[in-house]
Amino acid sequence: MKNYFIVKIANSIRKSFGYQFPRLGRLAMDLFYRLMPDKFDAQLFPGINAVLSKQDLTQRSTYWQGKRFENPTATILESWITEDTTHFFDIGSNYGFFSYWMLTRSKSIIVNSFEPNPSTYSIVREIKRRNNLARLHPWNIGLGESASILALHLGTVDSGHSTFGENPELHASSIANIEVKPFSLWLTESGMTIPSFPAWIAKIDVEGFELKVLTGMEAALRAKAFQGIVIEVNEFTLGFCNTKASEIFSFLESCGYKQMLIHPCGNAFYIPA
Repeated sequence: MKNYFIVKIANSIRKSFGYQFPRLGRLAMDLFYRLMPDKFDAQLFPGINAVLSKQDLTQRSTYWQGKRFENPTATILESWITEDTTHFFDIGSNYGFFSYWMLTRSKSIIVNSFEPNPSTYSIVREIKRRNNLARLHPWNIGLGESASILALHLGTVDSGHSTFGENPELHASSIANIEVKPFSLWLTESGMTIPSFPAWIAKIDVEGFELKVLTGMEAALRAKAFQGIVIEVNEFTLGFCNTKASEIFSFLESCGYKQMLIHPCGNAFYIPA
């Protein structure tokens, strides 16, 4: 009963501040989570309820920070939505935080959430079922440059750190064999066609696999299908797959996209040139 009231008060406070807690600092966040049960029912956004774990760093951070998570990513994603926007592709979605954000920012956008980690993907599936999210389509696959089965090293403390590359921090992690396919092949199999004008938005956060994802979606990129692209550019994780941020920048520019911003949060923002 005590936990019930703590969680209820927490959700009420978070809602009153726009589905985020105020900027109180790391000590306040740590104290807050000491009071919270290990698993708790969270209202992430209006109409989006989920059971979260305070032990998972991604879930912990997104619940506390709300749209400040990876700031200014949520704000920029929302600003890209227009009446022409049809789809949001959340590639490396983790438990789907940005998928839910975009669903609540638009009444018509279709969200495709790609999460190769089977455990994390199951959370997305459950949130879809629980909240009857007809416009959310989760996919338990990885996107890359070619069709294959690859070993995914599973993060144990933070589900967001699962990698296809050799992460030295996950040397003792468990491994899952995951289907990987190019975005272009997924489009064909899904019966989707590339739009003739920018109508899509994408967020790509795949722990070093970013350039391989982009290579697999080259046709859509060159057709200027995307109104905006957010992509993580972390030299440490890119090193797992023997690539560099400069290669990502060059590739996107060659496909006709210009850099709008690269932010200290680790994300770069691109729009059609």
